[in-house]
Amino acid sequence: MPIGLQDYTVEETSSEWILYHNDFSLCSRKVRICLFENGLDYVSKHIDLIETGKYEVASKEFLKINPGATVPVLLHRGRPIYESHEQIKYIFHHARDNKVSEETDIQIAIDYWTEKASMVGNPVTEHKKYAGNTIGPLTFPLFATMLSYVPVFEILKGLIFHPIRQRVVIFLMLKIFGINFLKLAPIKNLIGSSFKDLNSHLVELEIKLSSSEGQWLIGDKFTLADISWSVILHRLEECGWSYLLFKNKPFVEAYYAKIKKRQSFIQGIVFQSNPNLERGISDLKEYIDQNLFLKSLHKKLGKSI
Repeated sequence: MPIGLQDYTVEETSSEWILYHNDFSLCSRKVRICLFENGLDYVSKHIDLIETGKYEVASKEFLKINPGATVPVLLHRGRPIYESHEQIKYIFHHARDNKVSEETDIQIAIDYWTEKASMVGNPVTEHKKYAGNTIGPLTFPLFATMLSYVPVFEILKGLIFHPIRQRVVIFLMLKIFGINFLKLAPIKNLIGSSFKDLNSHLVELEIKLSSSEGQWLIGDKFTLADISWSVILHRLEECGWSYLLFKNKPFVEAYYAKIKKRQSFIQGIVFQSNPNLERGISDLKEYIDQNLFLKSLHKKLGKSI
């Protein structure tokens, strides 16, 4: 799929902004926070992922909006903008007084930290470049608990309609085998390498925050970089990794605590919860406390950093 603003419309509408999004989707959260930060009203159209109940992203109706079957999709006057990192840049460049000269050191820093936190291309590759790409494998345990509440026939529909079959097969395995799927050597190794690579990114973030001259990542202004990192740090908390990855990183921990108090975070994430997500988080906490495999995995990974 091409990225950025397209030169065609996918929906006739009188609304300036329409957002097709999902409660649980990391990228959807990022765009919602960005819209709230910039005071932009938008028409909300929630689209289910299989984790939240069904493959609505693979429905005939939604594939007309995005043939790539991913959310979010932001429409500006009916024209689609694809890929969340392009969407948040577009929002900032079209709202209020957010324009910063591309030649300034500030803009260079914003771009660097925004890109580092992005999910780009294949989510199981380029973990050393993109912190965002480590999040998919680290979410596998939560996927497993959420999918326990999804009927298997809903997942099987994805094999017929979803354009990315590999993704469907992974979710089907998580549904069938649950947490035990994580014991497979390739999956366990992928989680381990993702954990270590993300820790390296967080060490760099800790160093940056410790030298920041303002209250946020790039000075005193809450920027795209902060929005991008906020959803990553929150996902680590949801998946039970934060107590390991935030350890000995006081600046990261304090930074995330401030982010959680921000109104855009509350509106974009806290007020957008989902029943499957709430049940999945609760179940995962019990697994981490009681499941011998997960307890051992957490202990091992904690010692590796």
